[in-house]
Amino acid sequence: MRLKRRDLLFIMAGTGLSFLSVSRLFAESGFDLGLQAQEFLAKGKFDQAISILKKGVKIDPQNEWLWGLLGRAYFQKKDMRGALDSFRKVLVLNPEDTYSRMMVDIITQKPVPPKKIEKKELTPLEKKALQEEQEVFARLKGDKGLGYHIRRIVLDPGHGGFDSGAVGLHKLQEKNVNLDVAKRTAAILNQKDSQLKIFLTRTEDYFVPLSARTTTANQYSADLFVSFHVNANRNRRPRGMETYFCSEKASSKEAARVAAFENSVIKLEKNELIKKGYVNIEEILFRFERKRYWQAGGKVASYLQTVLKHELPLKNRGIHSANFYVLRRAKMPSILLELGFISNPDEEYLLRQSDFRHKLALSVAKGILSLKTVKI
Repeated sequence: MRLKRRDLLFIMAGTGLSFLSVSRLFAESGFDLGLQAQEFLAKGKFDQAISILKKGVKIDPQNEWLWGLLGRAYFQKKDMRGALDSFRKVLVLNPEDTYSRMMVDIITQKPVPPKKIEKKELTPLEKKALQEEQEVFARLKGDKGLGYHIRRIVLDPGHGGFDSGAVGLHKLQEKNVNLDVAKRTAAILNQKDSQLKIFLTRTEDYFVPLSARTTTANQYSADLFVSFHVNANRNRRPRGMETYFCSEKASSKEAARVAAFENSVIKLEKNELIKKGYVNIEEILFRFERKRYWQAGGKVASYLQTVLKHELPLKNRGIHSANFYVLRRAKMPSILLELGFISNPDEEYLLRQSDFRHKLALSVAKGILSLKTVKI
């Protein structure tokens, strides 16, 4: 039996019983639980009110009144995270609720503690995956290097198609420089070492999503991934070359700026769909492996930059790290080259010259071929 509010008021008027006493005589609805919670709130018993209101919103999740009471209970208990989540739920149900909006504004004026994540017991499949993770991590940790030879290389000409990349003062487009230098590098590598297998993420002027570039390298089981770019800055004075590898945090503000620019094209791509409850064992294992890949990428970046600074007439800006989307999913050592500043008029002029592009390609190829003698 479910009691309506009008019936409850009628019973109370005839019996003189309290809300709490009457509501317990009948099957509890969300409304009944809300009335009980109100009495606990009035008595300052916030834990009891919260417990009851949690049951109430579970029974009636679309009841904004219950969510509002829950927000008040959390707020009185000084649980700002719970209060904020509850009042935001009210605004989802009723965007015109001025009280809840006011409470959200008040609460967010100060830092709010992060949500507490309840640890759930692992399923047998998850336990098996965790065991495999630990075995892989132990094996990788025991090795001094990744212990493989560079035989398959994926060269990635950055940008392409409608994504021009950076554009120089005299309208030179980064996408065209990247493609030309990458193709020249591939040709030189094929000529110098017939045992190498060289692949390109694009061979013409078309757009390739960032995620697809790394996927290509993974599908080819590449031993090395090299992404070609040229730099740019609003200030036209910066010049020189630098090499990047992947890391969770940028090594400097400038590295963060470069990564933000290179990652900005992600807004043109569709978001990946993730199924809730789906356990991807390969993904779990990769979380452990990628640290080793990123460390190896740092060694490659350092070695290649050393070769480039001796081969090219460009300022040596060193090696840096940042969270590049095009690198973070690679299951091999990966680096990103910034071969000059297209925003610098002098370097834009150089980048326009066929001879200079060939010199860039020769230098990159020499660095890559030199890596065959280095254990990374």
